[in-house]
Amino acid sequence: MNHMFLYLDQINRIRINYKTRNQKNSTSNQLNINLMKKCTILLMVSLLLSSRLIAQDSQEAPKIKFEKVSDEELTMKTYPNDTTAEAVILYDNGYTFFKYDTEKGFMLTHERFVRIKILKQSGVDWGNFSIALYSFNSTRDEMSTPKGTTFNLENGKVVKSELKKDAIFRERQNRYYETVRLSMPMVKVGSVIDLKYSIRTEQIWNLRTWQFQYTIPVKWSQYQVVYPEYFTYNQSSLGYHPLLYAKTDRKPESINYTTREESAVIGLNGNAGRGQISNQSIPYQANVFDYAAKDVPAIKTEPFLTTLDNYTTQVKFELSNTNFTMLGGSFKNYTTSWIDIAKQLNENENFGLQLKGNGFIEDAVAELTKGTTDEQKKSDLIYNHVQRTMKWDGHKTLYTDKSLKKAYSDKTGSSAEINLLLAVMLNKAGIKANPVILSTRENGILNPVHASISDCNYVIVQAIVNDKPILLDATESNLQAGLIPFRCLNGEGHMIKNDESEPVKLSNPKSVENTLVQLEIKEGKMIGSVDKRVYGLSASDFRKGVKLAGSSKEYFDKIKNSSTDLNYIEYQYKNLDSLNQPVQIVYKIALKEGQDGDAGIIYIDPVLIVRQKNNPFTSPTREYPVDFGVPYSEAYNMQLTIPEGYKVEELPKSKSLALPEGGGRFQYQVIQIDNKIVLNFRLSIDKPLFIPSEYPYLKEFFNLVINKEAEQIILKKTTI
Repeated sequence: MNHMFLYLDQINRIRINYKTRNQKNSTSNQLNINLMKKCTILLMVSLLLSSRLIAQDSQEAPKIKFEKVSDEELTMKTYPNDTTAEAVILYDNGYTFFKYDTEKGFMLTHERFVRIKILKQSGVDWGNFSIALYSFNSTRDEMSTPKGTTFNLENGKVVKSELKKDAIFRERQNRYYETVRLSMPMVKVGSVIDLKYSIRTEQIWNLRTWQFQYTIPVKWSQYQVVYPEYFTYNQSSLGYHPLLYAKTDRKPESINYTTREESAVIGLNGNAGRGQISNQSIPYQANVFDYAAKDVPAIKTEPFLTTLDNYTTQVKFELSNTNFTMLGGSFKNYTTSWIDIAKQLNENENFGLQLKGNGFIEDAVAELTKGTTDEQKKSDLIYNHVQRTMKWDGHKTLYTDKSLKKAYSDKTGSSAEINLLLAVMLNKAGIKANPVILSTRENGILNPVHASISDCNYVIVQAIVNDKPILLDATESNLQAGLIPFRCLNGEGHMIKNDESEPVKLSNPKSVENTLVQLEIKEGKMIGSVDKRVYGLSASDFRKGVKLAGSSKEYFDKIKNSSTDLNYIEYQYKNLDSLNQPVQIVYKIALKEGQDGDAGIIYIDPVLIVRQKNNPFTSPTREYPVDFGVPYSEAYNMQLTIPEGYKVEELPKSKSLALPEGGGRFQYQVIQIDNKIVLNFRLSIDKPLFIPSEYPYLKEFFNLVINKEAEQIILKKTTI
């Protein structure tokens, strides 16, 4: 992240221009700032609920002072609005503002004061804090020493425990950020915690996001932002809980600085005078934004979410432009559009410039593709080479930390280094390839309203192979070309092509699992075989699981030891290294609980391998979309040989279910053919995303599927 907004030279020119104008026009003692009322466009948008209204309320903030804890807060046993809460944020206040520094220009300061009540033992961890600070080369966010106190009520007396410096640690998180970690002292059930700190930075793009909602309830949260009219920030409001209010205003502020004018008068000692010192001031208007939320419920984790961050009530900021033209300076865009971002990235030494030159790789590409003219074969050869040669270090980054030459020499790199190297090699081979920037699932979805480079944290490649676009990510050694990792399946990314950008849908072909099970009963024991073929991302996941286990044998032992219903006797795993082929999984199995060899009635569970026993959707309602990431299909075929001396007493009935709007299907059929019972079912989820209004249908669909898969086949002994 090389967002170095160097505008100090503009400020210096502004001071000179302002002073010159004052000298030329003594009747004008202040800037006519009203001529330049370029309003900051602050777009309050909910990413997933655009019709969400902001509640208007004149209620004032509670009068809470640092280290002034009330008896009511100390004696609180439960939070009335959520009696299950393990802790509650009683008060959270943030204030971000700008002050002018004569050496560094405008400096941004962020202050926070938070008070938390611990209600259960499971909530004690809320006494631990992690605070991210920008730190790159010589540029570092400056953080004041945090001040904190833990209050406990012991034998009717208030006991205070202050935060000590030895409980505060600063550690490197990645190339661009450090983390300050601190643990409040003597935190236990009943504690009230007060913490405050301030962060000062010259990185004006780093106007912090404010979070109103957490996994514990929040009684009151307020955030005020004040910044000069010279800056424009895009703002976006996310989440489902409405704000109590969002107010805007303007107020006068000024740039204050000191100048010295050397005197031409010669003193008695023959030396020039020391000159005259004067205090100067440039007035301007500041934009004021005030947000508040009250009685915010805890956000709850639900199955099949990208990240809670997408749905958490918060306000984000992105620097759009700086405008000093009214003071004789210049205007500069930063994130007005994706095209502007593309231009910025192409000029960046850790992104676009890495794609240029790179003569070191030409010989390797020529050797790899020697004698090959087919684009698909060339693409596969290069992709497989990068995939097998380079080891991903686990870092999800948009920018390189080292040159591609160094990464290739080290045979290890970040996601940016590996995939930009892949793009370079494909282009050297005559295959058009461009990077695609994106936000991973855990990082949150990209704002659909305005461009935001700071929301992107990953890069993949789009190649044009035989006139067809294909997405590639060489970080995963088990991933077939044409698939991207699950972490990247997050809405849209943006392809960076020279100084152009275009949206790219982040999707994979359907994951497919086809299973054939053959069963028979011998001497009262159910035995059989399983033959399973796995395609797409499911195949990649299986290959990864085998590698993480250490070997095929160790993976099989893990399956065998964790099974409660089946004895796994033998195994075969085929095509583990043939990424373009489906994984084939073969087992010999036996049911752990055998049947009575002379039983009058035999009950058989026909769905032994892929049966889904629990519905992942248990909540009566859902506020957030269900995001499967990728569509998938499961096909199951079971063939049971009826043992001699038995006949079919009862078979499950055939069933067909469908989700609205083509969302998915379930088809289930059982028939008898001579001495065999054949069951076929197919479960298909045909779209990756379901909006909240579709949730009731999805929940009921899975209920019906689970109930159907639980139905038994009943065999009855024939009368002799």
